[in-house]
Amino acid sequence: MSGWIYIGLILLLAIGIPYFSILTTSVIKLRGYGLQAGNFTWQHYRELFTANTKGRQALLNSVGLALSSATLASILGTATVLRLHHRQTAAAGRRRGLKSDRLLEATALLPEMLPSIVLVIGIMLFWNRIYRLIPLYNTLGIMVLAYTVLFLPYSVQYVSSAYSQLSPSLLAAASVAGGRPAYVLRRITLPLLFKGILSGWIMIFIIAFRELVTASLIAPPDTLVVSTYILREFEQGSVSSGMAMAVLCVLFTTGSLLLLTRLLKPAVRRQT
Repeated sequence: MSGWIYIGLILLLAIGIPYFSILTTSVIKLRGYGLQAGNFTWQHYRELFTANTKGRQALLNSVGLALSSATLASILGTATVLRLHHRQTAAAGRRRGLKSDRLLEATALLPEMLPSIVLVIGIMLFWNRIYRLIPLYNTLGIMVLAYTVLFLPYSVQYVSSAYSQLSPSLLAAASVAGGRPAYVLRRITLPLLFKGILSGWIMIFIIAFRELVTASLIAPPDTLVVSTYILREFEQGSVSSGMAMAVLCVLFTTGSLLLLTRLLKPAVRRQT
């Protein structure tokens, strides 16, 4: 029992000390005076919602990018998994289907096998080269595209895990009973996959909200998200302002996760 206590204390210190440092730094007036009475203020938080328009815009940009990329990645990931399993269960053209399935699955999971910086640079070079045909480079659209591609494997893995728990006999029984493929998909398959789709969406939303590498490399000029805003504040010496944004980022992602889980839990129970 004492061993578990030590492990718990180590985890508490490893997690608690960094968060304590972030929180205290965000409310300190002058860092040189440290944790002294009278050296605390909420001014850094008030500025984020009043005088600091770039901070508010960074929050809005992060929310928009996280929502759009999580939704697109979930749609593409679900479609990929459904396609893979449909082809694997088809009897006709099985050899050719298996080869194309492997290629499709490898393509969907490829972003997870590459360093994100390599993938983002590749996206930059490609879309910059065809800018005259499709002027997507240097816009928020290319950030949505990069986020979607980068986090697509999360959706594929979550939905694939949920699909592996489905009984093939259930879908076969629905088909034998006269259910058309679209009806079976809408009334049986998607409801049973809903929990996996939702879990992947939440994970992508949280990660995309605080993504730094992609935003640093591919964001349009004068476009900030919470991660690049924090980095810029550090570089300019406004550490307390950056830490205030970091605290808000943690509170927002944690609160969003708890709220979504609580609101959608009844829907998950009804579907399952």
